[in-house]
Amino acid sequence: MKRPIDPNLENFDDSLPINIDDVSERYTPVSSGSSDENGSPASQNENSTKADSEKSSEFRMKEKQYYHSSHHHSSHSSHSSHSSHSSHSHSSSKKKKKKKDIPTAAKIAIAILAIVLILLVAVFGTIFFLEHKGKSSLTNVTTQTDYEEKITYNGHDYVYNDDIVSIAFIGVDKRNLEEDNSSAGSAGQADANIVLTIDTSTGKAKAIAVPRDTMVEVPLYSESNIFLRNEEMQLCLSYAYGNGTDTSATNVTTSISRILYNVPINKYFALDLNGIAPINDAIGGVTVNSLYDFKDLGIKKGDPIHLTGSLTEKYVRTRDMDTVNASLNRTARQVQYIKAFAAQLAPAVMNDFSIVSSLYNTASEYSTTNISLSDATYLASLLISKGITDFETTTLEGEMKASTRIDYGDVVYAEFYPDEDKLMQTVLDTFYTKID
Repeated sequence: MKRPIDPNLENFDDSLPINIDDVSERYTPVSSGSSDENGSPASQNENSTKADSEKSSEFRMKEKQYYHSSHHHSSHSSHSSHSSHSSHSHSSSKKKKKKKDIPTAAKIAIAILAIVLILLVAVFGTIFFLEHKGKSSLTNVTTQTDYEEKITYNGHDYVYNDDIVSIAFIGVDKRNLEEDNSSAGSAGQADANIVLTIDTSTGKAKAIAVPRDTMVEVPLYSESNIFLRNEEMQLCLSYAYGNGTDTSATNVTTSISRILYNVPINKYFALDLNGIAPINDAIGGVTVNSLYDFKDLGIKKGDPIHLTGSLTEKYVRTRDMDTVNASLNRTARQVQYIKAFAAQLAPAVMNDFSIVSSLYNTASEYSTTNISLSDATYLASLLISKGITDFETTTLEGEMKASTRIDYGDVVYAEFYPDEDKLMQTVLDTFYTKID
């Protein structure tokens, strides 16, 4: 390939070999005169030739210097010119290349993927925040009761387990209040009272059913929420002495705590009976084997039934008024239902965690609670992470008696008195850790 010509060297091709002598000869002056023996002209010619020879030698030295300088400049200029030309050609080829447009379908797919990723980050970030907040709320008891941190019982020492979270689930009946007890207030009654406990370190869950007729010292308040006195009565009536919402739920929670030797109960969830069907149907209903004969429905004890709609409320609320022990069968059905509900809810949440917030919003319409969405999120994630889909259940044992109070008139009311030894053992097994 022919190299570019450096304009400084005109048409000089520096790729050819150079003979400095040849170059100098082209520039050697030639004499125009002749020489004689006397040396006039010849002498002059000789002198001239000598001078010319010296000049020629000097010229050759300068020519060498000029050649080397020019050759170096030529090479550098040629290289620069070539680089510039090459760069220009490369740049031009880049500019000439037409950019390929991304297909519209690909753009849409990328946009959708970006949105999905943003939503996933937002969802998981929110869940993480709710879990952290819920854990802090549930494991830090702000209102401590007068419970014993250490207990010695039957020769063994026990210490309270700080990892226990406890929630009072209260089923409220505001219908036909006067039929049960005209001496009570008008806020309603706590017909279902179940304490759910969860050990946050192990995930072990347990439900303790406290019969509605359990006798306990109930705190009484005036309409302006001023404490008046404690009075022994059925646990169910503790809800009536309040405003029908938070103070009533707090009153029941305090009464349950007193029955369980003052152990702390962190949270409460008081559900009106009207909310049972909507919450039940939100997860598609619950199937149980009946523990009761529902003659009007043709359902016999032991029959499998799928609870939906109004049948759900009927199943957990109906009781036989002919015997003093009638409420105990209802309590057993309530515990059975909650266990079946939880068993169906757990796998549903594993498949779709958004069910937690959806169910929480549905329940909020029919309940009074100090359980926040972050609390519910934390509890759900805790049970899932520990693989808990079932829990142990127990009902306080004791004796049911007919009331002897004369102020009740001719109406006979049931009074339940727990077995103190069995009650203490239940409390120790649930809320305490054996240390010896």
